[in-house]
Amino acid sequence: MARYEGTLLPPPTKAPYRRPSGITTDFQGNVFVVDTGNHRVLHFDRLGRYVIDFGGYGWDVGELSSPTDASAREGFRLFVADAGNDRIQQFDISDLSAEGAVFPFQEGNGLADEQLVRPSRLDIDEEGRVYVSDPLCHCVWIFTPTGELVNQLGGLGDEPSRFRTPTGVAVGNKGRVLVADSGNRRIQVFDSLGNWKASWGGPADSLFVEPTGIDVDSEGSVYVADRAAARISVLTPEGRLVFTFGGKGNGPGTFRAPVDIAVAPEGHVFVVDQERETVERYRILRESDERDGDKKR
Repeated sequence: MARYEGTLLPPPTKAPYRRPSGITTDFQGNVFVVDTGNHRVLHFDRLGRYVIDFGGYGWDVGELSSPTDASAREGFRLFVADAGNDRIQQFDISDLSAEGAVFPFQEGNGLADEQLVRPSRLDIDEEGRVYVSDPLCHCVWIFTPTGELVNQLGGLGDEPSRFRTPTGVAVGNKGRVLVADSGNRRIQVFDSLGNWKASWGGPADSLFVEPTGIDVDSEGSVYVADRAAARISVLTPEGRLVFTFGGKGNGPGTFRAPVDIAVAPEGHVFVVDQERETVERYRILRESDERDGDKKR
């Protein structure tokens, strides 16, 4: 089960969220929220305290237009899906102090490629390759850390390995790639070489309604944000449903349109609810946690 533990909010001196759509955590547990309507990324520390935000509307280096997602690796690089500018930008986040107000953009023009139509969400594997879901071309692009195109997964269709409006991607253990194939109401699984391995759900299955965001924890468990069903589904590495949490509502612990999810290294789970314009933090309770709670009571 999941226990609601709080909400991540911009400080009163900053504008409130405006249709946030993406979230990621780094290896130290820092949290980065992609605030699409305000064209910015907000950084919170591992305790959920606001640190700084960056971006701002524009098309110059370091500016953003309707960003949709981010992925952090190694504590100093943050890749941002700058959807309105049809590109991926890489930011240096090695200076995490509040005084470090300038996040210098790496040299170059980001991971822009002429085939990149509308980047939606992204993730990074252990070798630094960048995986970008692109719902308008019904595919997932794979780039090197410096932006060279390596491979493409998918293409329009409902057959195995094909997609219909893929909106989320995550890289799990041993380089396994999981894609939220939203239009086909399923999760598709590929190995590190891009070979199709499995599909979970589908139009004839009630497992998902509109899977949009996806993440994987250190044990390989899979977390799926299901926008239309207003819930989070937690699955085993083999795709068996363990439990769900959320459900339609307007208060803490319920959702209207959960669109993305991120699992922090220490186990907290963060959910972006786009319609409620909020970011909530949860603790996943294992059987041992519940037994300890019973003993304390």
